[in-house]
Amino acid sequence: MDRGKGKGIEKPSIFTIGSDGSGDYRVPSDDSDDSASGRAAAAMDRRAEARASNSGSGDPGASSSRAQPPLAQEIGPFVDGQYVRLRNRGRGGYLFANESGWGVSVDHRRGMVNTAWAVQVVRTAHVERIFLRGAYGRYLGATRNSARFGLLGCYAAQRDFEYRDDSGVWWSIATGRCGVVLFNTMDDVPRALRANGRYQRWNTEVTVESVDWRNHVSSMMEWEVQVIPLTLERPPYQPRSPNAIQWWRGSVDVMEVSFTYAWFGDNGSVGDQNWMDVHFDGRSLTELGNEIASRLGDGAQFENMTLCVQAGRFGRPTPLLTDLPLRADPISILVFIVGSLGHGVLRFPDLAAE
Repeated sequence: MDRGKGKGIEKPSIFTIGSDGSGDYRVPSDDSDDSASGRAAAAMDRRAEARASNSGSGDPGASSSRAQPPLAQEIGPFVDGQYVRLRNRGRGGYLFANESGWGVSVDHRRGMVNTAWAVQVVRTAHVERIFLRGAYGRYLGATRNSARFGLLGCYAAQRDFEYRDDSGVWWSIATGRCGVVLFNTMDDVPRALRANGRYQRWNTEVTVESVDWRNHVSSMMEWEVQVIPLTLERPPYQPRSPNAIQWWRGSVDVMEVSFTYAWFGDNGSVGDQNWMDVHFDGRSLTELGNEIASRLGDGAQFENMTLCVQAGRFGRPTPLLTDLPLRADPISILVFIVGSLGHGVLRFPDLAAE
């Protein structure tokens, strides 16, 4: 088990989170670490100048053709439309969307697209929420599934955003000593996103753990927000080795893929036409792109399109830059043609930037 050291939060009044995730909070630090890495993290410019907005808006349903996007918004270091990496302060490593398509972990492979999270912000007079989308378009979420022995709390997961009131994918933030603490209030109880394995390094899974004035706020719950510059150029794809994208023995290795041409309207909403379905065998992004191009016809080529995943009715389009995850759930793909007005609205993370 992996509690780590910490101080209890002194007064409940400084830790008040509404059931809707609203509030303005500051969490006291758990330790007096003066390490060089801590000082470097403290010196980080959280207010990075990247203000370019991705498609959509603060409205969680902004990817729907019914949505009307307002101007880009921000909460703390998070700006709507940007990409970030989240580095754990307690053990190092970055929040990582597992290739299973389900779990979340910490990983030191900084250059992988799995460490890049697209930011969605909702801020009104009554609510402040953060949404984070991973490499497979799915949202960082909390679950009620108790974590295995050796981990604390319940599992964090990658989830579709199917219902507007799905509080499992809503996050609120509190300011820590050298980063932020992300809280989920799915059951009206604040639970903090945390790493595990401070001492047992093989425990890389990320969980959510209940926090109140009786419990500890650990540095394992603090995340340094590193803004990834945006680019108009689609970064190189990150295909995995053939062995890495094989389905495990006995698994269902055919997934249903729905796809369509898509574009952005003048108001930023997404339009589409004539959805088609294909049963796809495998995980290869290149093979999927070629299959979709073949079905679209009219000279379509994978090299001249960008595939975006839309995870759930209220999910925003997320560029797919790596192979499909190891889960056989149906997947929705929006096809943007390079050079079109719709493609010009897309923004990509500059994964090679320092």
